[in-house]
Amino acid sequence: MKITAIDTFVVDAGWRPWQFCAVRTDEGITGYGEMSDGRNPFAIVGAVTDFLPLLEGKDPLAVEARYWDLYRMARQSPGGIASKAIAGIELALWDIKGKALGVPVYSLFGGPTRDSQQVYWSHCGSSRVRNYELIGVPPLRSFQDVTELGAEVREKGFKALKTNINFPGDPARSYVGGFGGGAGTTDQNVTKETLDHIEKYIGAFEDGTKGEVQIALDLNFHFKPLAARQICAVMEQFNTMWVEIDMYEPVGLAEVKAATSVPITSGENLFGIRGYRPYFENRS
Repeated sequence: MKITAIDTFVVDAGWRPWQFCAVRTDEGITGYGEMSDGRNPFAIVGAVTDFLPLLEGKDPLAVEARYWDLYRMARQSPGGIASKAIAGIELALWDIKGKALGVPVYSLFGGPTRDSQQVYWSHCGSSRVRNYELIGVPPLRSFQDVTELGAEVREKGFKALKTNINFPGDPARSYVGGFGGGAGTTDQNVTKETLDHIEKYIGAFEDGTKGEVQIALDLNFHFKPLAARQICAVMEQFNTMWVEIDMYEPVGLAEVKAATSVPITSGENLFGIRGYRPYFENRS
């Protein structure tokens, strides 16, 4: 079996684009992979296209060998766009291998380890801040709206939700300091006003859930370790599932973890074992 082509797709997902690739073979088997980046979609699909000459005519079933072909080509540009493009292609290669062997891909990794998986309502409230008209739901105008949303989560049977730092109002807004903003937004500190707001906002959710739903708070890249510790201290009073912190500082993240009883999650923006290793070594 040989790789003959790679097609890429930028798909409208409402308020952000998703990207996929299709790796095609001379035996008619096509594998699909996902490698989305909401902010740089055409850079992702461009990188996939750049990799095609390296893969054309090669055996797609030799997944590890193909991964090393890709990794070595991108060695001077580790992480970021290149790694996401490699991930999409690798997913497609595993898809091809599973189809060729007639087995689900998870069986190639030793089989399943659980029969079910808890789900949670992700970015709860955040979509109502930014895109309530698009998805046909009420806007987040007041803390009472937050409480009613919490009740909706509970009534629909969810056992957990995750939200961001949102500010109800007309218009409502979300905290975006880690991704942009004007003067004074790059210091990654947290003000007392923001801490007080987080307490009121999460409290409004908990009023609606009646304490029956765990609450996770996603801080993205917004805060430095000291600020993250201060926010975690606020979250300790609630039925907190976790606080999610994106941070390229394994030691700093370990400091946050050691300073709070709230579970900490992180790592969605890391790539490969090289990216994760310092976090494991520091028990981050």
